[in-house]
Amino acid sequence: MTAPNLKPARTSPSTPLSAEVGGLDAILHTHAQLRDRFAAEAEQHESRGNRLSWVRLTSFLAVVVLMGGAFLDRSGLLLVLGLAALVAFAVAVVAHGRTIAAQERAQYRQDTHIRHIARAGLGWTRFPNKGEALLPRDHAYAWDIDLVGQGSLFQRIDATHTLLGEQTLVQWLAAASDIPTARLRQEAVLELRDQLELRRELEVAAAHPKGEKLDASRVQALVELPLLFPQKPWLRPLSFIGPLTMLVVVVLGSLGKIPTSSWVLVAIAQALILMRIAPELRNTLDVSAAKAPALQAYKQMLLVLEEASWQSPLLKSLQDRVKFEGAKPSSQLARLAFWVGLADARLNIFHIVLNTFLLWDLHVVHGLEGFVRDVGRRVNTWFVALGELEALSSFACLAELDPAAHMPELVDERAPLVAAGLAHPLLSPDARVANDLQLRGPGTALVVTGSNMAGKSTLLRSVGLNIALGLAGGPVIAHEMQVPRVRLRASMRADDSLEAGSSYFHAELSKLKRVIQDAELAPPVFFLLDELLRGTNARARHVGARAVLVHLLDRSGTGLCATHDVELAALGNQDEKHIENVHFTDVMMNGEMIFDYRLRKGIVRTSNALRLLALAGIDVPTAEREALEGVDARLDLQANKTLE
Repeated sequence: MTAPNLKPARTSPSTPLSAEVGGLDAILHTHAQLRDRFAAEAEQHESRGNRLSWVRLTSFLAVVVLMGGAFLDRSGLLLVLGLAALVAFAVAVVAHGRTIAAQERAQYRQDTHIRHIARAGLGWTRFPNKGEALLPRDHAYAWDIDLVGQGSLFQRIDATHTLLGEQTLVQWLAAASDIPTARLRQEAVLELRDQLELRRELEVAAAHPKGEKLDASRVQALVELPLLFPQKPWLRPLSFIGPLTMLVVVVLGSLGKIPTSSWVLVAIAQALILMRIAPELRNTLDVSAAKAPALQAYKQMLLVLEEASWQSPLLKSLQDRVKFEGAKPSSQLARLAFWVGLADARLNIFHIVLNTFLLWDLHVVHGLEGFVRDVGRRVNTWFVALGELEALSSFACLAELDPAAHMPELVDERAPLVAAGLAHPLLSPDARVANDLQLRGPGTALVVTGSNMAGKSTLLRSVGLNIALGLAGGPVIAHEMQVPRVRLRASMRADDSLEAGSSYFHAELSKLKRVIQDAELAPPVFFLLDELLRGTNARARHVGARAVLVHLLDRSGTGLCATHDVELAALGNQDEKHIENVHFTDVMMNGEMIFDYRLRKGIVRTSNALRLLALAGIDVPTAEREALEGVDARLDLQANKTLE
């Protein structure tokens, strides 16, 4: 197996991606130090903010007292002191705002490292976002191998803070990319892995106090609306003439040149104009309710993208995709945020006055349409690019935080799948048991037998998750792995549904039907089958499972089939060219059932079902128990010697 030639890598893919930092303990130590550093910074800013709060209060009271005294006593000195206090109050307000913002940024940075520590261990299972709503329940493999849902791969690695980012991450994992695309992503992931500060600032830029993800849909809808001002060109001069007329009438009225109430006529005229075009204005103003803070967050994310220095072609292409004539995209979004902020005046009681006197909504809509005219649908490209950067950053987090992470070699569909030290990505690094395995290419399979709870299903999910990661362009949890371009399919979980009138057997058949149908397509299917047809009787299960396995192999499928059916495993003895038997087992040591989760060659020769029944307090007839235990005892003795 040869390693991919990726220039940005500090280590070759044949060594752990996080090897330089010394394993899990060093990774945790690094992020704990950074967490504590930013926690201390947040405390310092909080203390300074508390002091500035007192300065604000004191200066405000001074303004009230001094200005009041100046008004009552007609004192010039008190007026000057009052103005000085007002300046001090304004300075304190600005400084306090900046301090609060700095405190929030420090807290967001602290939170980022807290999440990294959780991802490195098992704390990630408490993360709220599981990606469950992003894939249908009938997806070809996602729910079978824990790609999404509680305790899923998505839940562990998701470092996205935008809806487009999480959608991109799930789509990459749920549908294999072509090999050239995956290799480009690998190179980008390796470069981002070494840029912890950049990845952190990307998260900080998009962080939300309530953990909500940024939604660009309102901005995307805004750029699709027809422009009002080009359709009604008279609106633009009116937006200036109306307020100017109001100002002149008010001034002349105050000077006694015209009746004081003359401004009412102008106000009525402007109100009638606004009422006439209210529906068109409302369309733009309602859609633009994107919330300025969210736009400011997108702006900060774009700044990270614009200012980064990268070598990998994919990352550089992301920067090229957001390039814009004139002002940078981040500046354009700041411009949009400004007008959206002014549009929010509609929520203020003074909006009626602003609109009546200044034609406020006309000016705001013109500003919003100016953004749409200058930027248009190109803004969608910016959001998509940010989503892809977040997805790549999520893979980079896994590459940095997991000491067993490696970048796999990606090969075409004719090559075999080979893995050394393969482990489950969702198990804690210090609790995993890694195994080696090899499939000999299209048309071959491993039949996995073993005791209950010995590790058969875990092995299948380990293989499936690592294939999904590898073909998405991410790292795998294996010392070394060669991943061919395959069509991943699984039948490991099937849910019966009384509401749908579906039995367990029927539900499983529906899943198997898709696996079998896809076997006719290219690239070849890589199947993960766990206890085929368990919803029917033993004889029918054996005949049916055998037929399914042969059908898939005849169509160049490859994969793993876990079973308790020793007769099915006997296929390996009849067709050693296409089927190989491997197994897990348990052993009894000092009266205790021990699992070592090591994959061994051959068919399992023991069963722990009777032991588990006994542990559950269920009696088994003595004759049957002794007959089986006599066989198991001899095999346990042999296994114990192997363990020792």
